[in-house]
Amino acid sequence: MFGKAIDAISDQEMEEAIAAHLAWGQTWHGDLPADVFFGIWADLAGKARPLVVTVQLGAPKPVITVPPESPLTVADNRILLDDGRELVLRFVS
Repeated sequence: MFGKAIDAISDQEMEEAIAAHLAWGQTWHGDLPADVFFGIWADLAGKARPLVVTVQLGAPKPVITVPPESPLTVADNRILLDDGRELVLRFVS
């Protein structure tokens, strides 16, 4: 389904497209078949990459680092997750 670029359509065409989309949305019950849901979930899980955290021991206190492109942030012994949670590492001997 190919059509005009969004910046090439008229206001009237845009309003009609939005109205058609809203009408379609009102008829959809919102449920996904289980095979579709789990198929999408499996695709996403297959693309997930581990988050690498490096802990260097041997210094006066452990040094925790993450790669620059990581969604994690490190502050002392805390790893801050991008959703606001934090993971606290306690090292005991």
